Amino acid sequence: MPAPVLSFAALPSRSWGSNSGRAKDLATGPAGPSGSPGWRLSAATIEKSGPFTSFEGTDRITVPVEGELLLLDVDGTEHAMERLRPLRYPGDVPVQASLPTGEVTVLNTFVDRNSYGAAVMVVELSKKNPPSLGPDQFLVLLQGSAKAVLDGGSRTEELDLLDTVAGGADQPQVLGRGFAAVVSFYPLD
Repeated sequence: MPAPVLSFAALPSRSWGSNSGRAKDLATGPAGPSGSPGWRLSAATIEKSGPFTSFEGTDRITVPVEGELLLLDVDGTEHAMERLRPLRYPGDVPVQASLPTGEVTVLNTFVDRNSYGAAVMVVELSKKNPPSLGPDQFLVLLQGSAKAVLDGGSRTEELDLLDTVAGGADQPQVLGRGFAAVVSFYPLD
């Protein structure tokens, strides 16, 4: 069971690709048939143009969260990606990133396409209508300020940018002003 609030600043980072940037895993799911996690949620900086790592049998959703513009060539089709706009694509086709305006940070979901699905919604936060997070749901603060309401409302925790709130049976809520990604993972039948 993950901690209800994961501090982005406290998470370990690793290099990805050919030193193309740094990545931090925000959450991982149970092992799929291949033995690797059936799903994963991460944030990564893209510091230089180049290819993305290929993941056989995987589907991805990428959301630029910091920086101006990310150009992704996915299997020969170019996508001009602006902040807070998700793109779903196969994780095992050639993907080339270009950075016309400099470094970009992205939120990534990875799912074993034979076992799991994922959905990413970028939502505007409010203090009157907070999202509630159930099991296998996560909220990542992308912009603004917010606090998580935990343990049935008995305690709150302030969030920094890219902090992650894990959902559960007690359905934590997030109040604030700004934007967040609500990420849901679900098993395929």
